[in-house]
Amino acid sequence: MEKPMKRKFVQIAALCLSAVLLSLCAGGQRAAAAPTGGDGRIIRVGLHFGTGAMEGLNFANTTGVGYRFGYYDGANQFVPLGSTGQKAISVVKTMNVYYGTFSGYTSYHSALTTANVAVGEYHLQLPGSYSSFAEAQAAASAYAGGFPAYIGGTFYARVGNYTARAGAETAQAALAAQGVETVIKGTSEYGVSVVITGTNTILFQFDDLGQGTGMGMEPNAEGPGEYVTLSKGCTYVGGFRFERVNGGSLTVVNILDFEDYIKGVVPHEMSNSWPIEALKAQAVAARSYALSLGSKHSNYHFDICAETHCQAYSGRTRAGSNSDAAVEQTAGQVAIWNGRIAQTSYYSSNGGASESSSTVWGSNQANYPYLVGKVDPYEAASGVKNDYTKTVDSATLASKLKAKGCDVGGGVAAIAVTSLTDSGNPKMVTFTGSNGKQFSLNSREVVGMLGLRSYRYGFDRLAAPEPSNPELSVNGKPVDSLSGLYAVDGSGNIVPVGENAYVITGSGATQPIGQGTGGGSGGLGTLSSTTGNNGVFTFIGKGWGHNVGMSQWGAYAMAQQGYTYLNILQFYYTGITVGYM
Repeated sequence: MEKPMKRKFVQIAALCLSAVLLSLCAGGQRAAAAPTGGDGRIIRVGLHFGTGAMEGLNFANTTGVGYRFGYYDGANQFVPLGSTGQKAISVVKTMNVYYGTFSGYTSYHSALTTANVAVGEYHLQLPGSYSSFAEAQAAASAYAGGFPAYIGGTFYARVGNYTARAGAETAQAALAAQGVETVIKGTSEYGVSVVITGTNTILFQFDDLGQGTGMGMEPNAEGPGEYVTLSKGCTYVGGFRFERVNGGSLTVVNILDFEDYIKGVVPHEMSNSWPIEALKAQAVAARSYALSLGSKHSNYHFDICAETHCQAYSGRTRAGSNSDAAVEQTAGQVAIWNGRIAQTSYYSSNGGASESSSTVWGSNQANYPYLVGKVDPYEAASGVKNDYTKTVDSATLASKLKAKGCDVGGGVAAIAVTSLTDSGNPKMVTFTGSNGKQFSLNSREVVGMLGLRSYRYGFDRLAAPEPSNPELSVNGKPVDSLSGLYAVDGSGNIVPVGENAYVITGSGATQPIGQGTGGGSGGLGTLSSTTGNNGVFTFIGKGWGHNVGMSQWGAYAMAQQGYTYLNILQFYYTGITVGYM
């Protein structure tokens, strides 16, 4: 792999250009030395919550010898209460649930009322209370279907489970005939039960009576090694918390070491097979982003979710030696701007230019000076196929615009990109209606209204031809490509000019050489317009994602070209440093 040029500015040999080529400095900044020892930071990751909360969820040890039950204290430290040697268990809400397949998942569901296996919500509670899990378990084990319960901070022994009160009353009478007095306990809106998967055998019941503690669970560990739990197609390390927030189904949270969490994010966001420097850039970006968010889901009692709303995370499911090494080699490192951890957003690809946070999210740009748009000369070399089209007819456009208060009559007659951002992406788009009225929307509104895949888009038909390419000449003779051209750096080294070379024009604009100001076909990067085709408008675009921050495919391309993770981060996040906080 060739090393990148060492100087930021190079001169093109024998070329008459009005600008100079740019290249990142491969030497770059060095991250500060790592602090000694780990900080033991814990993160709470929401796996299932809100509309995705579970009525029942299965767990299985792939390593380990069963599970410990307890709860997590205010410092996220596990407080054990008891355990089981069972390696395949399910956690269910303490209501009537039935084992079977529903909505593609085989577990416990309230809708499967005709299933053969049912875990009922009524139980018989034996007299008295107990000081420990072991004592309650011993008392309960004297009866068929007995199990220990921890209710409001006190241990009890309970027997059986019944889907109707009448069944509990019949069992109660049978025990009374044996001289055992019991009390029927019905459902609680906060109760959680642990059962042997596929059966109605209850192992443990927990109810915090609405105090928000939730039941905690961790794999039993014997000896050194990583103890992994399988659940719903994913593998996880760490422990779990189950809480029926507001009395609903189970909110399930994975509680684990922060660096282990990053090991679950990196291979979900990038392939484990990608270059190590790209993966290291992703590790620092993911770590910084998570820490910059704080406790984003505090209303559900966890910090960050496992979805793209925060960061995609699937535990150890996709992890490999390459992605693990990237996390370990950057352990604790974050992107820093002005003494704070930077909010390092990222996305798949930008199609040739990133975008500023103020354009995409309407944020105050002064708060995110490191999230500024720029032409990306690297991403194209990755070979990613990121072209897309979006076709919409005039009447549908008119309807969408009217929903925004823009009355364009019965249809749209023309559309024009009327202003560009500093990086050449659309800033304002003007729609002309069949009634002659014009309405201008910013790019954020257009992307949201039409569901465009990125912020780099244009039209397939232009009202005027694209601006011509900047004149490129050698010894006064024009050339039409970069093929065969070479650059001389400050040390006298002669290297080929890459296909991603770009110039800074006399006006200060950054422009790829040989591509014109459009940066590609179809009006991308241009002030363009279209009258459609028989009332149908086709938007064309490049990229996938919000375009703010780091392009993952751009990071891939930079790493392939020999750049380090520091080079990558400092290109996509303007003015940041990398260190420890």
